[in-house]
Amino acid sequence: MIRRRGFTLIEIMLVSVIFATISVAIFTCLSNGIKLWERSKQLAVEEDAAIFLDRFAADIRNSFSYSKIPFSGGELHLEFPTIVWTPADRVSVRADEGLVDQIGRVKYAYDPARALIVRAQANYSQALLSKWGDEQIVVPVVKDLRFHYFYGASKDPHVSAGPDDGIPSGVEVYLTVPGSGGVGEKIFKRYVSIPSGV
Repeated sequence: MIRRRGFTLIEIMLVSVIFATISVAIFTCLSNGIKLWERSKQLAVEEDAAIFLDRFAADIRNSFSYSKIPFSGGELHLEFPTIVWTPADRVSVRADEGLVDQIGRVKYAYDPARALIVRAQANYSQALLSKWGDEQIVVPVVKDLRFHYFYGASKDPHVSAGPDDGIPSGVEVYLTVPGSGGVGEKIFKRYVSIPSGV
């Protein structure tokens, strides 16, 4: 009589339980990894927005009135004279410093078609010729950006969608970025006073 060797029902059930346990563990790790990745993407967008607001505030606080470089803009973009850091001229007395500060112009603009915010700067000679250096993407994922301009006393300010004559006393920024997982939105709002404003 030939004995056939095979798996018993208990052995098959034991292998199935082990396989199911390993599958559940792998699925849980994968699911948690995807959630963590989505959360880190959201935190990166919020971090970019916070860095943009800080950099914008630093640039606009250094703004000043200069007849050859006007303060201009609208709800979606803003250009103003300020102090910029640029590479030193090779033949100047400051050539060994690498980067030097000088009068220049900075532009912040929201591009709705690409859903991002760019920053460009011009050194003094570029600013006089209305030319710009390379644009840098400062916030890569944006739903909306609006600039509002404040003129007059703090008790009764005049709010405008675009710069009136001269530098405003302050600029308010409304920045909207997508919410977690692309659902909803998160709004950042900051008012920046301008010391040289009227």
